[in-house]
Amino acid sequence: MFIKISSEWNKTIISLSIVLSLVLSMYVLSDPDGSAKFLFKTYDLLATFFEPLYMYGSFSILIFLIIISLSKYGDIKISLQNREIYSFFSWSSMLFAAGIGAALLYWATIEWIDYFNILQTTNLDFDTALIYSRAYPIFHWSFTAWAIYCLPAIAFGLAITINQKSKLTFSGIFNLENRFLEVIFDTLFIGAILCGAGVGLGLSFPLISSILSSVFNVERTFNLDILTITVCLSIFATSAYLGVQKGIKRLSNFNIIIVLLFLLIVFILGPTQYIFSKSLESYVFLFKKYPELSFTTGTDISKDWTVFYWAWWMALAPMVGAFIVNISNQKSLRTIILGVIFIGSIGCMISMSILSNLSIYLFEAEVLNSPSFLKEGLLSREQIIIQTLSTLSYSKYLLIGFGVICIIFLCTTYDSTSYILASASMKSSNIESSGNLRLIFAILLVIQPTLLMFLGGVDSFKWIMVIFSVPLLIVYLLLIISVIKNITQLKNYKKC
Repeated sequence: MFIKISSEWNKTIISLSIVLSLVLSMYVLSDPDGSAKFLFKTYDLLATFFEPLYMYGSFSILIFLIIISLSKYGDIKISLQNREIYSFFSWSSMLFAAGIGAALLYWATIEWIDYFNILQTTNLDFDTALIYSRAYPIFHWSFTAWAIYCLPAIAFGLAITINQKSKLTFSGIFNLENRFLEVIFDTLFIGAILCGAGVGLGLSFPLISSILSSVFNVERTFNLDILTITVCLSIFATSAYLGVQKGIKRLSNFNIIIVLLFLLIVFILGPTQYIFSKSLESYVFLFKKYPELSFTTGTDISKDWTVFYWAWWMALAPMVGAFIVNISNQKSLRTIILGVIFIGSIGCMISMSILSNLSIYLFEAEVLNSPSFLKEGLLSREQIIIQTLSTLSYSKYLLIGFGVICIIFLCTTYDSTSYILASASMKSSNIESSGNLRLIFAILLVIQPTLLMFLGGVDSFKWIMVIFSVPLLIVYLLLIISVIKNITQLKNYKKC
């Protein structure tokens, strides 16, 4: 059985995954501090030069997809061989879990702090700086971000619907026959995924370990970090091995329920009226200022945060888009586009609003001056998150729930990533990857980031990941052209 399955493996993709993982890790670990400084300078130059393209291009993707969803082409259905058809709830849970991960809960509580500290150095008054600080996190995690995720999903879906033997990689979408171009485009695809894994785990593990340290009142040590990593690996490796139907779907469904329950409890135990009123205020402000936030360039926030986020989403989008199309069999373009953009956005907006406004309330009530603590280096980001939740009643149980959610969110992201790398490693998209291959990628994804976390190098991988997004600007233009070409072909074919 193993020999039969292995004969369908795309050895180029598997080799690229292993070689890129080794090369990137060796480069970063040879000089963690030096590589981080060099890569940051490189990113800074690229971000400054390409800032208008990131800003206008990302917003254009959102408009492009909305137009398709509302047009006659929105009726086109994605058809995939050997893929399950999922209920709307399971589909929604899986796409949200794959696209977000524990990073959402990490930034939801503290992202506003950075914006507030930046805006405090400008001529804005206190209240204006605060409302912008509420709106920016929602802006960076909502409609434009999810549109960036959605475009590859639509491109993959249309390409596979036309050619069921198409590979689940960039070279498969564009039907490339030139060997050199095929390797280049697939290197971008695999490289972005590997760097995204390195950054995601590097951010999530310290938070999870810090939560466990606080809950059990023990010092955060190397052994605790290893235990955390082992538990997470065992969960998402098992889920990836079982596949979408038996593993990823069940984990995602369970996760979305406990996330909603957790947010509801925080909303009730926290300053409920304050969170509700300030959330509505920030939504109204965001919709009024959406064009301004989308097109403003040359500011510290636009270059250091907005461009970074759009670059980050583009780097993560190949994996997320490929996963979304794998679970979207027999769904129309309209359902996929509107579902991805609005389900993803609403989930992030609710999370951001509740946790951000809890933190801002504590700041305004002079209970926890998070901006000052972070600016002066008195508390780490992880410590601020824990102290924020610790102000609520039943805080110990909330922290346990928060930790469990972070672990599951992390696992749903990385079992999805393992699944996509394994699917991309098959010779065509209509061949289901084996559990053994998914398990191999699950182990590969966790070993590399673990080394980076302990030996230094997470920051370097962060900059490598967003640097990868620069050539992806060209790829995204090609994706738009591919979508236009394929929807026209499919519509004309149906008429005939």
